Amino acid sequence: MVVLADLVEASLAGRASYDRAVLIGTNSRTLLSALERLPASMPRAVLTSQRTVMEAVQASGQPCTLLEQRLTSQRLGLLTHLHDLILQTVGEHLASREERYLVVLADPIEGVLDVDTGSLDSHSLVTLAEEAEVDLDVLTAAIGLARTIADRGREGHAIGALFGIGSLPSMRRHSKALVLNPFKGHPVARRDILREETHETILEFAWLDGAILFNRAGVASDAGRYIQVTTDVPLHSGEGGRHLAAKALSIQAAALAICVSSGGRISVYWRGRTRYSIQVS
Repeated sequence: MVVLADLVEASLAGRASYDRAVLIGTNSRTLLSALERLPASMPRAVLTSQRTVMEAVQASGQPCTLLEQRLTSQRLGLLTHLHDLILQTVGEHLASREERYLVVLADPIEGVLDVDTGSLDSHSLVTLAEEAEVDLDVLTAAIGLARTIADRGREGHAIGALFGIGSLPSMRRHSKALVLNPFKGHPVARRDILREETHETILEFAWLDGAILFNRAGVASDAGRYIQVTTDVPLHSGEGGRHLAAKALSIQAAALAICVSSGGRISVYWRGRTRYSIQVS
């Protein structure tokens, strides 16, 4: 039986150099063993969905990121989500460079992958953020929240959500409040999508009917906004009312609109066009 750490060592020996290593898994012993085979100078990132594994890796002196979505439940489905996990780990600004990554999977499946970041969709998201004049970190954080909603649902039930990012006056002109604004009175620090400690609060309000509106810096201002569709928006097979609202918002308010369907698909719209889409669950 081939040991994963030996695969890592063989991969390193078979190639002159990698720019970075990304390790993903739920087995602390396997992760630590693989980490030991990496050159000390190689930048690396570790992801897990198990808190005990995160603590074990951190105890070795290696930073580790705790994922909200459970890796153990994905099994082979992890390969489908690998693209987003890599971007989430290293950041769009790093993955937008054309580099070579050694990706190590350590449970629920084991293996070693050679990934060229030039093949990732990071370039398209970088371009999209520039076109919409939205901070790139804000866009990736919003997509990360959308992934959490698609993966987690609420109380075991699949749900959807809608985010708008752009000019607040413009988005408000093309929407109306369905409920009293739950963000009213909250300080900016508790509404900033770039602060991880705010995510649970934002997620709670995402369950409401209607959209959550963010400014271009990622500060949430409104929740429960009904998008008023005043333009002719074409829909494709499988798209529903939430997709219609997202497309309309992206056209009428010139905003980035992120739609999470109850079926687990995330779609990002700009100027009425689908610019990013992924099936999460």
